[in-house]
Amino acid sequence: MTENTTDQELIILLCRGNEAAFSMLYKRHWADLYKFAFSILRDRDACKDLIQDVYAWIWDHRQSLEIQSPKSYLKTAVKYKVANYIRSGNIRESFFEEVVKFNYDTSLPGVDELAELKELNTIIQIAVTNLPLKCREIYRLSREEKLSNREIAEKLGISVKTVENQITIALHRIRNSVTPHLFSLLLIPISHLN
Repeated sequence: MTENTTDQELIILLCRGNEAAFSMLYKRHWADLYKFAFSILRDRDACKDLIQDVYAWIWDHRQSLEIQSPKSYLKTAVKYKVANYIRSGNIRESFFEEVVKFNYDTSLPGVDELAELKELNTIIQIAVTNLPLKCREIYRLSREEKLSNREIAEKLGISVKTVENQITIALHRIRNSVTPHLFSLLLIPISHLN
């Protein structure tokens, strides 16, 4: 095997139990898969775990693999792992806030992911707009103006506990509004990794 060995040739060797082929396939695609998962989850540990799960599954099922396009197969497998992770409710509350603040730059793995994140940002903005007036005001003071809970309480003449409760309510409502859309965004057909 060399660097010129194709992915398809690696899969054939992998099906025969060749550990070096598995290792080469892993090294060749791990970074792109991580970037893809991280562009959605923004959680390093979760992304690493999901990718490890995909590769572990591939190794465990190596004798029965029928993969025509390994690059597409791996990305699709990671995409479904991410979707299942989100659907299971394991996603951090701060995920939604990070998407809103995300600078849509060239660090993303592809145009499709950029479009998905822009659409997700729009959905989150709509969810924020639909919050009750006081809840929305507190959320924006906290997240957009970066005021502390104490500063918000003083500014609005309410208790710190009320501010905390309203932020919790806002995050819960945003999560409930966005999660179904997020799952469907992840199921949009994907492009090949570059």
